[in-house]
Amino acid sequence: MLTEAQVVTVDVRNKKVVFKDGFKLEYSKLLLAPGSSPKTLTCKGKDIENVFTIRTPEDANRVLRLARGRNAVVVGAGFLGMEVAAYLTEKAHSVSVVELEETPFRRFLGERVGRALMKMFENNRVKFYMQTEVSELRAQEGKLQEVVLKSSKVLRADVCVVGIDDADQHPRSVCCR
Repeated sequence: MLTEAQVVTVDVRNKKVVFKDGFKLEYSKLLLAPGSSPKTLTCKGKDIENVFTIRTPEDANRVLRLARGRNAVVVGAGFLGMEVAAYLTEKAHSVSVVELEETPFRRFLGERVGRALMKMFENNRVKFYMQTEVSELRAQEGKLQEVVLKSSKVLRADVCVVGIDDADQHPRSVCCR
């Protein structure tokens, strides 16, 4: 598996891939997973310590280490955010999910399935703050302390993971278009 490699051309007839650095690779089956750039927060405090987008296994390990026994806030209730919330439920002291939609997964799975999944997560100690968004992140001594929502609710937070799925987002690579 190659990661962070930029493909210049794919020759499907001869089953060859050419990379930006000139490296050529023959294949029998090819999976292109161009990924996308993470959607980030634009609010005050977005750059303080302990606010993450997960892009690498190292990012995930750091979040886990910082969240163990602490208060975690996950922004986004699509696949990415809910996967993070599920993973943290057994490790963190508390897990809160903040989402603009009425229910998790609504754009992907619909209202009914979203509500059922939300109930399942609530039964596992996940708190949901729906139809709102983050307005500010507050720090003490440079580290995340609170997540302030547009609804005026203030959440205690030692770590915040931004896991916003963006259905309109385009892949990083233009080669595949």
